[in-house]
Amino acid sequence: MTAGEATKTCPSCGKHSPHDARFCGFDGTLLDQPQNTQGPEKVCPKCQRVYPPYAVFCPIEGSALNTSTASPQANKPHIQVAADGKPYLQSAPLGKDKDVDFDRHDTALMDGVGFGQSLHDGDAAINPNLNPQNPNASHVNLQAQNPNASQSQLPAQQPPQQQQPAQPPADPYNEALVATGGYTTSLIGKTIDNKYLIQSMLGEGGMAVVYKAHHTIMERTVVIKVMHGWLLSNEKSIERFQRECKVTAKLSHPNIVTVFDVGTLGGKAPYLVMEFIKGEALADKIHRQGALPFTTTANIIIQMCRGLQEAHNFGVIHRDLKPDNVLLQDKSDRPDWVKIVDFGISHIVHESGKRLTKTGRMVGTPEYIAPEQLKDRPMDIRTDLYALGIMIYEMLTGHVPFEGDSAEAILMKHLMDDPPPMSKYKPEFKDGTPFDHIVMKLLNKEPDLRYQTATELRLDVEQAQSQILFKR
Repeated sequence: MTAGEATKTCPSCGKHSPHDARFCGFDGTLLDQPQNTQGPEKVCPKCQRVYPPYAVFCPIEGSALNTSTASPQANKPHIQVAADGKPYLQSAPLGKDKDVDFDRHDTALMDGVGFGQSLHDGDAAINPNLNPQNPNASHVNLQAQNPNASQSQLPAQQPPQQQQPAQPPADPYNEALVATGGYTTSLIGKTIDNKYLIQSMLGEGGMAVVYKAHHTIMERTVVIKVMHGWLLSNEKSIERFQRECKVTAKLSHPNIVTVFDVGTLGGKAPYLVMEFIKGEALADKIHRQGALPFTTTANIIIQMCRGLQEAHNFGVIHRDLKPDNVLLQDKSDRPDWVKIVDFGISHIVHESGKRLTKTGRMVGTPEYIAPEQLKDRPMDIRTDLYALGIMIYEMLTGHVPFEGDSAEAILMKHLMDDPPPMSKYKPEFKDGTPFDHIVMKLLNKEPDLRYQTATELRLDVEQAQSQILFKR
């Protein structure tokens, strides 16, 4: 119905209908005839809803209305009808000039819900058949199409059926979960891609939630890392997550976590499937045990050097090495087996693609960041080696060398201060340790004065380990 066409106005509700309409699609009023505003209210024999005396038919069921004789019916709440023919519930009848307000929390559209039932928040939904370009379009019903049809020609009346509980959606992790903004508990107990049964949540970070899952076909335990729903609108975050999937998948080494599969939830939220590591993070071990023995420290660093050398050979710089990203697998034949994880902000040397961070923006963790990252200088594999120096210092003393009340204070110490001697935290180190020269070389402010490869560092750590075993 265009603006230039003649229309008919309903004398009861004031809504406009097409010029050839005989009935108002909103309250069933017969158009073009004087309205009887006096008399008893009318009741639909099918749904028992109460209508004003001038109504001719029920716009919900399409049934002819009967005159109400039972007095209790007069106390029922009035029913008004939305543009799609579905009623909404109000405690009092709406005025003639009041439209439906879908934004109000006390007004809920009713779709298949019995009269008088309350709706939970979020259950309201707008009928998809409503034409947004013509919100005044009336609801189609049988008697409106054929007003001369007898009552017997209308669909047979069915006895009221008991309301059945709503069935859960077929894909409970689909778009509805994406819209919630996160997956902290919503995926537990669900099956992803018909093969990954989510069992529990292992952890949650700034970019993703990590779940423990069971591969129902291969019958093995895996880890699934699912990107947070609230990051789906951020192209940079999606690109970083996809980078982690691609980078980790092409690195095959015993000391780097293995990637099995990738996919998306509902075609939107990406996820990464990795091997399940039974053990603990290095950060948890340090927090629980404090300073680690020389032999344990050497064993962990040697394995990290082997894994990092594999990544560096592919031109991949981790850029966020820290104890949280080093898992210690509990293997029966060898304790503290190292698995490096989380290549989310990794950098690919000589990469032709665009950078994922703007110039001058720091990426990494303040306690483990290299000075060249703060100066926005080109990074290379020696950036990871600086972080290894911080980790050796922390494993031997239980403290990082540069501490402060704020991130800014810590970063300034990385730029300006020399690391304090390890004897500050371990007085028994006052005569020196086999790792002193290794730590000082790794923490040099100038990358050219550090170790140049992970293999070079590993050889020195193995030599220090031999000295420890010889003294023993």
